[in-house]
Amino acid sequence: MMKWLGLLLVVCSGGGIGFLYAMRLRQERTNLERLCQMLREIAVQIAFRSLTVQELLEQLCRETAYAAFQFPVTVLSGMEAWAAGIRQDKAVPEPAKKLLLPLGEELGASDLDGQAATLAQYRMQLEPYAAEAGEKCVQRQRLYCSLGLL
Repeated sequence: MMKWLGLLLVVCSGGGIGFLYAMRLRQERTNLERLCQMLREIAVQIAFRSLTVQELLEQLCRETAYAAFQFPVTVLSGMEAWAAGIRQDKAVPEPAKKLLLPLGEELGASDLDGQAATLAQYRMQLEPYAAEAGEKCVQRQRLYCSLGLL
């Protein structure tokens, strides 16, 4: 009886670890997609509502879709700059961190068309990472769950 219970516990813990890794893959994909969506929304808000960077960050803090990200709140509070907020935010995946670090210096530094072009360029650079994360999630999700149960 104890052997079967031990075997069941090993299988369940392995399955749990597999599901945890699969969930991490899904979360990374979701966060990259939301970052792309956030950049698109920032460009729209700048272009059509003529918001300042401060007002933009306040708007992003109120959006529930971006609640996982802490860097708009950190930058808004004035305690830290954009780069430090991006580095410390655990919801932002590593490839996105490296890509988004210089964006803080470029926001608000040019006219509306320049900012829209800059945001579009950053979004276009970020989209392949999101697509790659989606492919990786599809490919490895079943693998992690299966290996966890074996």
